[in-house]
Amino acid sequence: MKRPLSVAAVVAILAFCAVPLVLWGGARLNVTSSFPPGIYWVVDKAPEKGDLVMFCPPQTEVFQLAQERGYLISGPCPGGYMHMIKRLVGVPGDDVLIVPEGVSINGELQVRSQPLHQDPSGRPMPQPPLAHFRLGSDEVLMLSEYSRLSFDGRYFGAVPQGQLGEVVEPWLVWRKTPL
Repeated sequence: MKRPLSVAAVVAILAFCAVPLVLWGGARLNVTSSFPPGIYWVVDKAPEKGDLVMFCPPQTEVFQLAQERGYLISGPCPGGYMHMIKRLVGVPGDDVLIVPEGVSINGELQVRSQPLHQDPSGRPMPQPPLAHFRLGSDEVLMLSEYSRLSFDGRYFGAVPQGQLGEVVEPWLVWRKTPL
């Protein structure tokens, strides 16, 4: 005699089938501490200053180091990196200053942007090659105002504008208090 599927099995099957459909439909999962963990929804627009943007890190030594140290997990981006989620704070032509007090864009100090000298494991943090620079015609600066521990532009500097991907907005997040 065959046994009917249990409720738990049906729920598991539905969840297994629903997750790809939701992700394909515009939901993106953030498991990092750069912004509140949870589900973000893709917004149909080109990235602009102030937007939360998902992007693929360029294949450079600083991102290789970040992956080796566990700041980045493996993912679908070139180089085997995961997508990063950061706020687009600097656009071409903006003046960037990175000093111990934090990152300033056009003279405006960014929230929670003070560079750390060491990571939580005591290893020295990378420093961008220039502490004062103007963003080039194809460069942007990405930061997190949510977490002072975020691996962002204060450590890797500018990234090529072509690396930018989808604009996202929080949809269902589980922790809203800044770190």
